[in-house]
Amino acid sequence: MSLSFYTNAQQSQLRQVVPDLIRARQLLGDLVWKDIRVRYRYALMGFFWAIIEPLIMMAVLTFVFAYVFQLRFPGVAGEASPRETAVNILTGLIAWQFFSTGIIASTNSLIESRSLVTKVNFPREVIPLAAIGVSFVNFVIGAVLLLAIYTLLLWQLPGLAILWLPAIFAIELAIVCGLGLLFSCLNASFRDVGYMVNAALLFGFYASPIFYEPGLVEEAFPKLYPLYFLNPMAGLISAYREALFLNQAPSLVHLISPMVFAVGSSLAGIIVFRKSAATLSDKL
Repeated sequence: MSLSFYTNAQQSQLRQVVPDLIRARQLLGDLVWKDIRVRYRYALMGFFWAIIEPLIMMAVLTFVFAYVFQLRFPGVAGEASPRETAVNILTGLIAWQFFSTGIIASTNSLIESRSLVTKVNFPREVIPLAAIGVSFVNFVIGAVLLLAIYTLLLWQLPGLAILWLPAIFAIELAIVCGLGLLFSCLNASFRDVGYMVNAALLFGFYASPIFYEPGLVEEAFPKLYPLYFLNPMAGLISAYREALFLNQAPSLVHLISPMVFAVGSSLAGIIVFRKSAATLSDKL
């Protein structure tokens, strides 16, 4: 894409979002590859850290919650075994890891790339989307790991319901991209946004069914349980598990909130970012 004649007036046009990103696809790919190289350049194990980190978290959480606190997930034939519990936890971890790392990286992306933003004219959405692209690569690695662990620990292949997984992920991706665009431009104006996002994600980790199943929330807080799935990640993680473990189509109850959130966050992110893009250089 030629960036020489790209102007702030073009950046502020909402209808040009998709054409601009299509023309900037090579730049987007180059930035993703650069970020990946920088992240793993001095790591002897390189990409293996994308595998090791979720495995360590899975082992720790499985030991604490499956063996110490004796928590169990529902299985296909009654209560899940510790091995099924471990794979359940890994499923939640990989879904959450993409969500949290994508939002954190995109929120800080404009500030970290201020020299590029202030010196070159180009569709600035590329910066936060490139940051999310790195998390996407790690998610793909994690998804392959999950299917391998699922097969090794449970001695069976996933059913045809895993064909729902790309659709579920598309909803999660839309949420992450929308929030990433929104928070990145807000963080350029108000640095407090980055701290608020970190705090919200810490709360979200425990408010999402990563190492427990939603039935425990229903038992503890029956009156508040209907509000629990207003958290989009609660529905998405439950949908991932339904497709992978129960071999069935995700419940619409679990997907309504994420789909509404995906549409709302995407529209909010695009509109706010486009309105702020022309003055981002001044704020950085």
